[in-house]
Amino acid sequence: MLQNLRFFFRTHRKQLRTAGIFFLLGLAYYIVTQLTPLRIPCLFQKITGLACPGCGISHFCIRLLHLDLLGAARENLAIALLSPLWLAAFLVRVLWNPKWFAKGSKGENLLLWGSVVVLLLFGIVRNLPHMEFLLPSYLQ
Repeated sequence: MLQNLRFFFRTHRKQLRTAGIFFLLGLAYYIVTQLTPLRIPCLFQKITGLACPGCGISHFCIRLLHLDLLGAARENLAIALLSPLWLAAFLVRVLWNPKWFAKGSKGENLLLWGSVVVLLLFGIVRNLPHMEFLLPSYLQ
């Protein structure tokens, strides 16, 4: 298991560096949103008036940083349900590295396309009448 972890860090150094940069950018955005009224607006929502599947992700992440799991789930339920699945898939690949979940495998494709379908359906359902509880708090 430790060998798989070392191998992962050695072979994915560039991707980990990129992830670290995005993490730092996200942290900077969090600090800006906490100290100023500045926010990045959702262009899809501004143009159509509808919430996209990603609306509420910033609020989701901020609530997670405050350890408010229920509040985070209220901001974007689809991401709250898919995140543990993606985390488990990441850990399976790093620690176990099974062939059925290798890069480009059927297992990975199933997770990817299943997530896309869930997000698209969530984007439709959250905009239906009487489904306002699925909208992020700033749109309710």
